[in-house]
Amino acid sequence: MTLPNAPVLRVEALRVAYDHPLGLVRAVDEVSFSLRPHERFGLAGESGSGKSTMALAILRMIKPPGHIDGGEVWLEEIALSQLTPEAIRRLRLAGIAMVPQGSMNSLNPVVRIRDQIGDAIADHGTRLSRQDLIARVRSLLSQVGLPADTADKYPHELSGGMKQRACIAIAICLRPKVIIADEPTSALDVVVQRQVMETLGNVQAELGAAVILVGHDMGLMAQFVDRLGIMYAGRLVEVAPIRDIITAPRHPYTRLLIDSLPSLERRGTLRGIPGLAPLLRALPPGCAFHPRCPRAEERCTSDKPAVRPIGPDATVACHFA
Repeated sequence: MTLPNAPVLRVEALRVAYDHPLGLVRAVDEVSFSLRPHERFGLAGESGSGKSTMALAILRMIKPPGHIDGGEVWLEEIALSQLTPEAIRRLRLAGIAMVPQGSMNSLNPVVRIRDQIGDAIADHGTRLSRQDLIARVRSLLSQVGLPADTADKYPHELSGGMKQRACIAIAICLRPKVIIADEPTSALDVVVQRQVMETLGNVQAELGAAVILVGHDMGLMAQFVDRLGIMYAGRLVEVAPIRDIITAPRHPYTRLLIDSLPSLERRGTLRGIPGLAPLLRALPPGCAFHPRCPRAEERCTSDKPAVRPIGPDATVACHFA
């Protein structure tokens, strides 16, 4: 029996690796976090930090040469590693759904939106009459703010924001408990970004679902999520409520990410993070961030910092936090 305040999703020491001619490349390294019902959790970091790999691993969608190297993902009381491929397939959309990063590449260009939503419903064993299916599709399109005639259109007849909302309609068609949104506003202008995020927030509230938002836009994270996890070189280096992350970041990498945001007080001055993210197949010893860290000391070059709690709902992987 699931307790009322129990996490809807738990990720425990998850590891994802890729086979490479030069050795094993670990893209996700001992990542752990939990997600409460109705919560909005963000995963942020530079490109290549492991955010999207993390999202795919939760859904057990890592393809060779990648593989899940250890750890566990729990949806309520269900251990996903124990499920058969068919059971995992049925869990997607019904239990955990994904809003993909590129709606243009996710929608079938030669199939009408109505049929794409209908296929998702039918594939999970729900048989509806033609009239009931039309009503269901119209209801889903209304939920995401699209007119009813969108059902009869092909993807190329829709704008970028409409395509992304069509993807959200497919993701919520079976009322999942967890929605993973992988950079859902990439390549959209700021006005459409706001519309898409408002749509995602509205459908989350209607379903009572929890959301994992993956991205690198810290401004977007600040407006949407309740808690934020910062990833670097495959590790979750800091997790905290979004207000604490923005106002008092504990990890030096998080602080540099926040400082790199444009500011009205520092007009004309843009700050970046020195250096480049390391290659995952050739991580530096100790803390992977130490070559770029302004606070690094000798200990950082040899001792890998453990993830430790620093307060309610907050953890950090830094010797000096």
